[in-house]
Amino acid sequence: MTRTLIAAASCLIALPALADEHGRYVYADFEVSVPHIDLAECPDGLATGDVICRVTMNDDALHVYVFEAEGERPFIAVHSYYDEDFDLVLTK
Repeated sequence: MTRTLIAAASCLIALPALADEHGRYVYADFEVSVPHIDLAECPDGLATGDVICRVTMNDDALHVYVFEAEGERPFIAVHSYYDEDFDLVLTK
């Protein structure tokens, strides 16, 4: 649990270092620097409006990153789900 919290905190601390010249973290920075999976749609209740979601896995947690879908696609939020918070279902 502690390792997961440290890893999540490290990701958030790194955000300003990867931000564009305006101090905002945008999807282009995330795309090239963070291994992730594109989600076809954001999980229910996670975000509203015209947004895109990407998921990363770290230790026993999934982290869902939310970005605006248009323009420079600025970062909006990250939501973390630990192994007791979700069931992984694989489909073909």
